Amino acid sequence: MLLVWRGWGIAIPVIVILIQLAVEQLADQITGSPGFRQMHPWVWLIGLSLAAAIIWCVGRKLESRPGRIVIDKETQSEYEIKAKHDLFWIPFKWWAIPLIALGLTFTFV
Repeated sequence: MLLVWRGWGIAIPVIVILIQLAVEQLADQITGSPGFRQMHPWVWLIGLSLAAAIIWCVGRKLESRPGRIVIDKETQSEYEIKAKHDLFWIPFKWWAIPLIALGLTFTFV
């Protein structure tokens, strides 16, 4: 599979996988049933919603970083150049929405 990212965009699948695995293991340990996560799809909703919240917060933090100011010599116009952080050309924080939609789909469909 080909991944296309800029900046910290590669962290999105890493965050999702780590959070989802942690939530699934926690659900299995709390209930004492090793197959709990397969029998209850709402575990996906919790894991993906938690990952979405983390991704939204991290994305907002990355966007708030100041950029570099560049001045055009001819027009004396100032431009701010900021680093972009995205995965498949979707900005970091906006990945929270498809993750929640995916969690709802796994839970109710």
